[in-house]
Amino acid sequence: MKLSERAKYHPIVTAEVIPDRVVPAHLPLLDGRVDAITIPALRNGERDPSYPSEFRVTPQTRSVASAVIVKKTGFEAVPSLTCRDFRRSDLPLLPVLFKKGLENFLVVFGDPYPNYEIKTYDFKRAEDLIRGIRSVFDGQRPCIGAVTNQYALDREKEISRTLSKVDAGADYLVTNSAFDDYYVLDYIDALRSSGLKVPIFVQLSIPHGLNNLLFVSRRFCIPVPENVKQTVSRNPLGGGVQAIARAFAGLRNQVSGIHFSYLFRSHNPIPTYTHLLDAIESDWQLVGSLQATLRT
Repeated sequence: MKLSERAKYHPIVTAEVIPDRVVPAHLPLLDGRVDAITIPALRNGERDPSYPSEFRVTPQTRSVASAVIVKKTGFEAVPSLTCRDFRRSDLPLLPVLFKKGLENFLVVFGDPYPNYEIKTYDFKRAEDLIRGIRSVFDGQRPCIGAVTNQYALDREKEISRTLSKVDAGADYLVTNSAFDDYYVLDYIDALRSSGLKVPIFVQLSIPHGLNNLLFVSRRFCIPVPENVKQTVSRNPLGGGVQAIARAFAGLRNQVSGIHFSYLFRSHNPIPTYTHLLDAIESDWQLVGSLQATLRT
């Protein structure tokens, strides 16, 4: 199932899962509720006990291996390929993975390692990696996603970079984290006005309390609407879910898809995703009931 194709018929929902943060028994809780699970290629901290320093496996390798495992459970799985980790020698592996059922890949630059030098990268831009992926496929090929940052200080430059990724072969886009509908819809309108045609999935990130929200906001220069801060401040446990459920309601009929992520990445996100999906489905049922009442 290629995500860009499915998005032509109805808005899709994907969710980010970090395998070593997840209780395997919880994975079935998402069955039938999301269209795909994406697996980031996160660079773990040096003190992370999950992957000690002598464990010489790149974050990209972990993402791909985890995606193969998740695919075997019946979910559509989307591994991340990074300019940071990908080497030209990896290209022949992609058709093999495609035959194993991995039809979707997300291409990102990747958080650099300490003291990195971009000159050591085989692919220095996301569009270069996208072209490399396309080059090893004849006939059927995977669906390739790329990212776009609605908060870039130079919007015109970011739009140009985004269009370059699509020209290189990206089939869909995923935005940076969003907490409401206003700012991201304005950015999407600007992309569409510049000629963008591919589906766009908005990333909605669930905060875990106000401190978590403000930390991520400062570290990654992501503005947070005041009403979201107030909602999370008033209800540290459920406010994040409430705020994102409200954002989902404003976006679900405006974009091709929603990608959920959890800002508190050191914890298992699936219970929080479940609460969010329950809240969304409850709202849908309420709206349906009100519409039925009005019709009668």
